[in-house]
Amino acid sequence: MLLLLAAAPLSAADPITYSRQAAAGASLHVVEVDLNDPRVVVSPAIAEGGIGRAETFSHFIHRLSPAAAINGTYFDKASLRPIGDIVVDGELVHFGGMGTAIAFASDGVDCIRLPKSRHVDWSDHRAAVAAGPLLVWRRFAKPLPGGEGFGDPSVFARAAPRSALGITADNRLLLVTTARGASLPKLAAAMRDLGAVYAVNLDGGGSTALWCRGRMIRSPKRPLTNLLCVYLEPDPAGPRSLRPPRGLDWRGGRRPRQALAFSAGDLRVTVKLPRTWEGAQSLLVEGDGPLPDGWSISLRVDRRAPVAASSLPARFPLDLKGLRDASPKHSLWVGVLNERGESVGCIEHIFRLPTTAP
Repeated sequence: MLLLLAAAPLSAADPITYSRQAAAGASLHVVEVDLNDPRVVVSPAIAEGGIGRAETFSHFIHRLSPAAAINGTYFDKASLRPIGDIVVDGELVHFGGMGTAIAFASDGVDCIRLPKSRHVDWSDHRAAVAAGPLLVWRRFAKPLPGGEGFGDPSVFARAAPRSALGITADNRLLLVTTARGASLPKLAAAMRDLGAVYAVNLDGGGSTALWCRGRMIRSPKRPLTNLLCVYLEPDPAGPRSLRPPRGLDWRGGRRPRQALAFSAGDLRVTVKLPRTWEGAQSLLVEGDGPLPDGWSISLRVDRRAPVAASSLPARFPLDLKGLRDASPKHSLWVGVLNERGESVGCIEHIFRLPTTAP
Protein backbone atom coordinates (compact mmCIF):
# COMPACT_ATOMS: atom_id res chain seq x y z
CA MET A 1 0.00 0.00 0.00
CA LEU A 2 1.32 3.45 -0.97
CA LEU A 3 0.06 6.57 0.80
CA LEU A 4 1.15 10.06 -0.27
CA LEU A 5 1.50 12.22 2.83
CA ALA A 6 2.84 15.45 1.37
CA ALA A 7 4.34 16.44 -1.94
CA ALA A 8 6.27 19.55 -2.89
CA PRO A 9 7.07 19.64 -6.63
CA LEU A 10 9.18 22.67 -7.45
CA SER A 11 7.44 23.46 -10.76
CA ALA A 12 5.64 21.69 -13.56
CA ALA A 13 8.81 21.81 -15.70
CA ASP A 14 11.25 20.77 -12.99
CA PRO A 15 12.59 17.19 -13.33
CA ILE A 16 13.34 16.90 -9.59
CA THR A 17 10.63 16.63 -6.92
CA TYR A 18 10.67 15.87 -3.19
CA SER A 19 7.87 14.24 -1.22
CA ARG A 20 7.30 12.64 2.16
CA GLN A 21 5.64 9.26 1.59
CA ALA A 22 4.56 6.10 3.37
CA ALA A 23 4.93 2.76 1.57
CA ALA A 24 4.70 -0.81 2.89
CA GLY A 25 4.55 0.53 6.43
CA ALA A 26 7.76 2.58 6.07
CA SER A 27 7.95 6.36 6.43
CA LEU A 28 10.15 7.73 3.67
CA HIS A 29 11.78 10.82 2.21
CA VAL A 30 11.67 10.48 -1.59
CA VAL A 31 13.48 12.55 -4.21
CA GLU A 32 12.27 11.65 -7.70
CA VAL A 33 14.41 12.52 -10.72
CA ASP A 34 13.09 12.37 -14.29
CA LEU A 35 16.01 10.96 -16.28
CA ASN A 36 14.12 11.59 -19.54
CA ASP A 37 14.85 15.29 -19.12
CA PRO A 38 18.04 16.08 -21.10
CA ARG A 39 19.16 18.55 -18.43
CA VAL A 40 19.63 15.79 -15.86
CA VAL A 41 23.12 14.38 -15.22
CA VAL A 42 23.73 11.75 -12.52
CA SER A 43 27.20 11.02 -11.21
CA PRO A 44 28.90 9.64 -8.11
CA ALA A 45 31.32 11.95 -6.33
CA ILE A 46 34.26 11.08 -4.09
CA ALA A 47 35.61 13.10 -1.20
CA GLU A 48 37.99 15.97 -1.78
CA GLY A 49 41.49 14.50 -1.79
CA GLY A 50 40.40 11.24 -3.42
CA ILE A 51 39.89 7.65 -2.29
CA GLY A 52 40.80 7.15 1.36
CA ARG A 53 39.53 10.58 2.41
CA ALA A 54 36.25 11.70 3.97
CA GLU A 55 34.34 14.96 3.76
CA THR A 56 31.35 16.35 5.60
CA PHE A 57 28.10 16.15 3.67
CA SER A 58 27.61 19.91 3.87
CA HIS A 59 31.09 20.51 2.45
CA PHE A 60 30.36 18.06 -0.40
CA ILE A 61 27.21 20.05 -1.21
CA HIS A 62 28.97 23.42 -1.00
CA ARG A 63 31.84 22.22 -3.23
CA LEU A 64 29.77 20.43 -5.90
CA SER A 65 26.47 22.37 -5.90
CA PRO A 66 24.25 19.44 -6.94
CA ALA A 67 20.52 19.85 -7.35
CA ALA A 68 20.06 16.68 -5.26
CA ALA A 69 22.36 14.18 -3.55
CA ILE A 70 22.24 11.02 -1.46
CA ASN A 71 24.94 9.11 0.40
CA GLY A 72 26.61 6.42 -1.69
CA THR A 73 28.13 3.02 -1.00
CA TYR A 74 29.56 1.69 2.26
CA PHE A 75 33.13 2.38 3.30
CA ASP A 76 35.60 0.99 5.81
CA LYS A 77 35.66 3.32 8.82
CA ALA A 78 39.38 2.76 9.38
CA SER A 79 40.77 3.02 5.84
CA LEU A 80 37.87 5.14 4.47
CA ARG A 81 37.93 3.02 1.32
CA PRO A 82 34.53 2.27 -0.30
CA ILE A 83 33.45 -1.37 -0.63
CA GLY A 84 31.88 -1.13 -4.10
CA ASP A 85 32.96 -0.07 -7.58
CA ILE A 86 32.59 3.64 -8.38
CA VAL A 87 32.60 4.89 -11.98
CA VAL A 88 32.80 8.63 -12.76
CA ASP A 89 32.87 10.09 -16.28
CA GLY A 90 33.38 6.63 -17.76
CA GLU A 91 36.42 5.86 -15.58
CA LEU A 92 36.64 3.33 -12.75
CA VAL A 93 37.86 5.56 -9.91
CA HIS A 94 37.60 2.81 -7.29
CA PHE A 95 37.43 -0.98 -7.43
CA GLY A 96 35.48 -2.57 -4.59
CA GLY A 97 34.56 -5.94 -6.04
CA MET A 98 31.27 -6.61 -4.25
CA GLY A 99 27.60 -5.77 -4.23
CA THR A 100 25.07 -4.80 -6.91
CA ALA A 101 25.43 -1.67 -9.06
CA ILE A 102 23.11 0.95 -10.44
CA ALA A 103 24.85 2.06 -13.64
CA PHE A 104 24.09 4.86 -16.10
CA ALA A 105 24.71 4.42 -19.84
CA SER A 106 24.08 6.97 -22.56
CA ASP A 107 20.82 5.23 -23.50
CA GLY A 108 19.46 4.12 -20.11
CA VAL A 109 19.98 2.64 -16.65
CA ASP A 110 21.15 -0.85 -15.71
CA CYS A 111 20.94 -2.74 -12.42
CA ILE A 112 23.94 -5.09 -12.49
CA ARG A 113 24.67 -8.11 -10.31
CA LEU A 114 28.46 -8.16 -10.03
CA PRO A 115 30.92 -11.02 -9.54
CA LYS A 116 32.64 -10.91 -6.16
CA SER A 117 36.28 -9.74 -6.12
CA ARG A 118 36.55 -9.49 -9.92
CA HIS A 119 37.05 -6.54 -12.23
CA VAL A 120 34.36 -5.97 -14.86
CA ASP A 121 34.20 -3.94 -18.07
CA TRP A 122 32.52 -0.57 -17.43
CA SER A 123 33.11 0.78 -20.95
CA ASP A 124 29.37 1.02 -21.73
CA HIS A 125 28.63 3.16 -18.67
CA ARG A 126 29.57 6.71 -17.82
CA ALA A 127 28.61 6.43 -14.14
CA ALA A 128 27.99 3.64 -11.63
CA VAL A 129 27.93 2.94 -7.92
CA ALA A 130 27.89 -0.56 -6.41
CA ALA A 131 26.32 -1.07 -3.01
CA GLY A 132 23.72 -3.53 -1.77
CA PRO A 133 22.11 -5.78 -0.95
CA LEU A 134 19.75 -5.94 -3.89
CA LEU A 135 16.23 -4.85 -2.90
CA VAL A 136 14.07 -5.14 -6.03
CA TRP A 137 14.77 -7.20 -9.15
CA ARG A 138 12.38 -7.08 -12.11
CA ARG A 139 9.59 -5.70 -9.89
CA PHE A 140 9.99 -8.39 -7.21
CA ALA A 141 11.13 -7.43 -3.71
CA LYS A 142 14.20 -9.59 -3.05
CA PRO A 143 16.26 -8.43 -0.07
CA LEU A 144 19.25 -10.76 -0.44
CA PRO A 145 22.13 -9.98 1.95
CA GLY A 146 23.84 -13.28 1.04
CA GLY A 147 25.76 -13.87 -2.17
CA GLU A 148 26.86 -10.25 -2.68
CA GLY A 149 29.76 -10.22 -0.24
CA PHE A 150 27.82 -9.04 2.81
CA GLY A 151 28.64 -11.35 5.69
CA ASP A 152 26.29 -10.37 8.51
CA PRO A 153 22.59 -10.82 7.60
CA SER A 154 21.55 -9.73 11.11
CA VAL A 155 22.62 -6.17 10.29
CA PHE A 156 19.88 -6.01 7.67
CA ALA A 157 17.15 -7.69 9.73
CA ARG A 158 16.80 -5.04 12.42
CA ALA A 159 15.24 -1.61 11.97
CA ALA A 160 17.79 1.13 11.22
CA PRO A 161 18.10 4.36 9.24
CA ARG A 162 18.52 3.39 5.59
CA SER A 163 19.08 4.81 2.11
CA ALA A 164 18.19 3.26 -1.24
CA LEU A 165 18.39 3.89 -4.96
CA GLY A 166 15.69 2.73 -7.38
CA ILE A 167 14.65 3.10 -10.99
CA THR A 168 11.09 2.96 -12.36
CA ALA A 169 9.91 1.55 -15.69
CA ASP A 170 9.57 5.07 -17.12
CA ASN A 171 13.14 6.04 -16.10
CA ARG A 172 12.49 7.98 -12.93
CA LEU A 173 15.34 7.67 -10.45
CA LEU A 174 14.30 7.33 -6.80
CA LEU A 175 16.63 8.64 -4.08
CA VAL A 176 15.10 7.38 -0.84
CA THR A 177 15.94 7.61 2.86
CA THR A 178 13.83 6.40 5.75
CA ALA A 179 12.29 8.95 8.10
CA ARG A 180 12.33 6.30 10.81
CA GLY A 181 14.21 3.01 11.08
CA ALA A 182 13.22 0.15 8.79
CA SER A 183 14.34 -3.43 8.23
CA LEU A 184 15.75 -4.49 4.88
CA PRO A 185 12.62 -6.52 3.91
CA LYS A 186 10.41 -3.53 4.73
CA LEU A 187 12.59 -1.21 2.68
CA ALA A 188 12.52 -3.65 -0.26
CA ALA A 189 8.72 -3.79 -0.15
CA ALA A 190 8.55 0.00 0.08
CA MET A 191 10.78 0.51 -2.96
CA ARG A 192 8.64 -1.91 -4.94
CA ASP A 193 5.48 -0.06 -3.90
CA LEU A 194 7.06 3.25 -4.96
CA GLY A 195 7.27 1.79 -8.47
CA ALA A 196 10.90 0.66 -8.62
CA VAL A 197 11.53 -2.17 -11.08
CA TYR A 198 15.09 -2.36 -9.69
CA ALA A 199 16.42 -1.05 -6.39
CA VAL A 200 19.61 -1.34 -4.34
CA ASN A 201 20.31 -0.61 -0.69
CA LEU A 202 22.95 2.06 -0.02
CA ASP A 203 25.02 2.79 3.08
CA GLY A 204 22.82 3.67 6.05
CA GLY A 205 22.90 4.19 9.79
CA GLY A 206 25.01 7.24 10.62
CA SER A 207 25.78 7.71 6.91
CA THR A 208 22.14 8.28 5.89
CA ALA A 209 22.02 11.60 4.01
CA LEU A 210 19.68 13.33 1.56
CA TRP A 211 19.73 16.81 -0.01
CA CYS A 212 17.35 18.42 -2.47
CA ARG A 213 17.30 21.93 -3.90
CA GLY A 214 18.82 23.75 -0.94
CA ARG A 215 17.12 21.62 1.68
CA MET A 216 18.95 19.31 4.07
CA ILE A 217 16.42 16.48 4.36
CA ARG A 218 18.63 13.98 6.21
CA SER A 219 21.94 15.02 7.71
CA PRO A 220 24.51 12.24 8.35
CA LYS A 221 26.22 11.76 11.69
CA ARG A 222 29.67 11.23 10.17
CA PRO A 223 31.79 12.51 7.26
CA LEU A 224 31.27 10.55 4.04
CA THR A 225 33.62 9.19 1.38
CA ASN A 226 31.23 9.18 -1.59
CA LEU A 227 27.84 10.45 -2.77
CA LEU A 228 25.51 10.06 -5.71
CA CYS A 229 24.72 13.52 -7.10
CA VAL A 230 22.13 14.87 -9.52
CA TYR A 231 23.01 17.95 -11.57
CA LEU A 232 21.00 20.08 -13.98
CA GLU A 233 22.75 21.36 -17.10
CA PRO A 234 21.43 24.74 -18.25
CA ASP A 235 22.11 24.03 -21.95
CA PRO A 236 21.56 20.33 -22.76
CA ALA A 237 22.83 18.96 -26.07
CA GLY A 238 19.40 17.90 -27.35
CA PRO A 239 16.42 15.62 -26.70
CA ARG A 240 16.95 12.34 -24.87
CA SER A 241 15.43 8.97 -25.69
CA LEU A 242 16.02 6.27 -23.07
CA ARG A 243 15.29 2.55 -23.29
CA PRO A 244 13.57 0.83 -20.33
CA PRO A 245 15.82 -0.11 -17.38
CA ARG A 246 17.60 -3.46 -17.62
CA GLY A 247 18.66 -6.06 -15.07
CA LEU A 248 22.03 -7.57 -16.01
CA ASP A 249 23.78 -10.49 -14.33
CA TRP A 250 27.55 -10.34 -14.87
CA ARG A 251 28.44 -12.98 -12.29
CA GLY A 252 29.11 -15.49 -15.07
CA GLY A 253 31.58 -13.15 -16.78
CA ARG A 254 31.42 -10.46 -19.44
CA ARG A 255 33.50 -9.95 -22.54
CA PRO A 256 35.09 -6.50 -22.99
CA ARG A 257 33.62 -4.45 -25.80
CA GLN A 258 36.13 -3.43 -28.48
CA ALA A 259 36.20 0.26 -29.36
CA LEU A 260 37.56 2.20 -32.36
CA ALA A 261 38.36 5.92 -32.42
CA PHE A 262 38.95 8.58 -35.08
CA SER A 263 38.96 12.35 -35.42
CA ALA A 264 36.59 14.49 -37.47
CA GLY A 265 37.67 18.11 -37.36
CA ASP A 266 37.88 19.00 -33.66
CA LEU A 267 35.58 16.12 -32.72
CA ARG A 268 36.91 12.85 -31.29
CA VAL A 269 34.59 9.97 -32.19
CA THR A 270 34.45 6.57 -30.46
CA VAL A 271 32.78 3.55 -32.03
CA LYS A 272 31.88 0.74 -29.63
CA LEU A 273 31.61 -2.54 -31.52
CA PRO A 274 29.39 -5.53 -30.67
CA ARG A 275 30.87 -8.13 -28.33
CA THR A 276 30.04 -10.84 -30.82
CA TRP A 277 29.41 -10.69 -34.58
CA GLU A 278 26.27 -12.75 -34.84
CA GLY A 279 22.50 -12.29 -34.68
CA ALA A 280 20.93 -8.95 -33.78
CA GLN A 281 23.48 -6.53 -32.33
CA SER A 282 23.97 -2.79 -32.00
CA LEU A 283 26.82 -0.36 -32.50
CA LEU A 284 27.23 2.75 -30.32
CA VAL A 285 28.89 5.91 -31.66
CA GLU A 286 29.87 8.60 -29.15
CA GLY A 287 31.78 11.88 -29.34
CA ASP A 288 33.60 14.18 -26.96
CA GLY A 289 31.21 16.93 -28.03
CA PRO A 290 28.06 17.51 -30.11
CA LEU A 291 27.95 17.27 -33.90
CA PRO A 292 28.11 20.69 -35.58
CA ASP A 293 24.89 21.87 -37.21
CA GLY A 294 24.22 20.04 -40.46
CA TRP A 295 26.75 17.27 -39.79
CA SER A 296 25.81 13.60 -39.50
CA ILE A 297 27.15 10.18 -38.60
CA SER A 298 26.99 7.64 -41.42
CA LEU A 299 27.35 3.86 -41.13
CA ARG A 300 27.67 1.32 -43.92
CA VAL A 301 28.12 -2.47 -43.87
CA ASP A 302 29.70 -3.91 -47.02
CA ARG A 303 27.99 -2.28 -50.02
CA ARG A 304 24.61 -1.92 -48.40
CA ALA A 305 22.85 1.44 -48.29
CA PRO A 306 24.25 3.60 -45.48
CA VAL A 307 22.23 4.68 -42.45
CA ALA A 308 22.70 8.02 -40.72
CA ALA A 309 22.12 9.86 -37.45
CA SER A 310 22.17 13.61 -36.83
CA SER A 311 23.26 13.66 -33.18
CA LEU A 312 25.60 11.97 -30.71
CA PRO A 313 25.52 9.55 -29.05
CA ALA A 314 23.93 7.40 -31.76
CA ARG A 315 23.01 3.73 -31.54
CA PHE A 316 22.74 1.76 -34.81
CA PRO A 317 21.02 -1.65 -34.90
CA LEU A 318 22.93 -4.33 -36.82
CA ASP A 319 21.12 -7.34 -38.26
CA LEU A 320 24.00 -9.72 -38.89
CA LYS A 321 21.76 -12.67 -39.75
CA GLY A 322 21.45 -11.41 -43.32
CA LEU A 323 25.20 -11.25 -43.96
CA ARG A 324 25.87 -14.93 -44.43
CA ASP A 325 27.26 -15.60 -47.89
CA ALA A 326 30.25 -17.31 -49.47
CA SER A 327 32.71 -15.17 -47.51
CA PRO A 328 32.74 -14.77 -43.70
CA LYS A 329 34.68 -11.48 -44.01
CA HIS A 330 32.79 -8.19 -44.04
CA SER A 331 33.49 -4.46 -43.89
CA LEU A 332 32.06 -1.89 -41.46
CA TRP A 333 32.54 1.81 -42.30
CA VAL A 334 31.69 4.69 -39.95
CA GLY A 335 32.20 8.31 -40.96
CA VAL A 336 31.28 11.88 -40.10
CA LEU A 337 29.81 13.93 -42.95
CA ASN A 338 29.65 17.72 -43.08
CA GLU A 339 26.69 19.77 -44.26
CA ARG A 340 27.72 19.15 -47.89
CA GLY A 341 27.79 15.37 -47.40
CA GLU A 342 31.60 15.24 -47.52
CA SER A 343 33.52 12.93 -45.21
CA VAL A 344 35.54 14.83 -42.59
CA GLY A 345 36.71 11.71 -40.77
CA CYS A 346 36.09 7.99 -40.94
CA ILE A 347 37.24 4.53 -39.94
CA GLU A 348 36.84 1.08 -41.48
CA HIS A 349 36.77 -2.20 -39.61
CA ILE A 350 36.96 -5.70 -41.09
CA PHE A 351 35.09 -8.36 -39.14
CA ARG A 352 34.37 -12.03 -39.59
CA LEU A 353 31.17 -13.88 -38.82
CA PRO A 354 31.48 -16.96 -36.60
CA THR A 355 31.93 -20.12 -38.62
CA THR A 356 29.21 -22.72 -38.42
CA ALA A 357 29.46 -26.43 -38.99
CA PRO A 358 28.24 -27.55 -42.42
